[in-house]
Amino acid sequence: MKIATYNIWNEKSNIGIRTEQLIQEIIKIDADIIGLQEVLPGCWEKLVIATGYPYHSFHVFQDRGDGLAFLSKYPLESNCFFYNSAKLQNSCALNVTFTAQNFNFSVTNVHLPWNSVLAGEKQIVAINNYINTQREELNFSILLGDFNCSNNSSVHRFLMREQSLLGYETIWDDIASEHAKLNGYDIPATLDFATNPRWKDEPPYPGWVVDRILINGEYGHYEISNVNLFGTDISPETGLAPSDHYGVLADINFIE
Repeated sequence: MKIATYNIWNEKSNIGIRTEQLIQEIIKIDADIIGLQEVLPGCWEKLVIATGYPYHSFHVFQDRGDGLAFLSKYPLESNCFFYNSAKLQNSCALNVTFTAQNFNFSVTNVHLPWNSVLAGEKQIVAINNYINTQREELNFSILLGDFNCSNNSSVHRFLMREQSLLGYETIWDDIASEHAKLNGYDIPATLDFATNPRWKDEPPYPGWVVDRILINGEYGHYEISNVNLFGTDISPETGLAPSDHYGVLADINFIE
């Protein structure tokens, strides 16, 4: 199964000229399911039509105007938009479930806040606890999106079972990290301040790995065939990459 995550950048001033680039990237990677962040309604309508995915889900943050979305080759059986629930910390997350290859999957698409560590901690705990309520019905649980945090952050350390958070603990596998360790390379930045034209007028900060695909390490067995970045090409016509982030694509073999 090919799984992808992509923050497509909600910058309205250039979304018109970037939309075709985004469409071509999504078509090219041909993911079975892709989670999108910072999706604007007008762009979403074009993506749905042009990419041809038969199943999709889109929910908007009403106070911001953008939202979270899924494009899927599999029928989506349920949707939960956390942002509308105070019990779920009004988290920036969208959960869907589906069945494929005789397995039951839960996939949660997140866009954690960049400007509040505490809010990010509360949201990831709420998201993780919700996923745990689905446990008896699942074979595999996937968590993906823009986590807006470094590998040394409390959120990432919590997910990697390196610390507890707000009285809770959990265990997930970071797919890019696992693949990199097995194959002897460093994970490339998904927020690349050095080469992405979006950041050309900013100071040359080191790149960040903020976009991730995780699988819960307690659910079932799987093998990582490949992990790649996409959306890295710069258009000679627009002078832009499709987004200010690069996407992550993972090819996973799920095993009974």
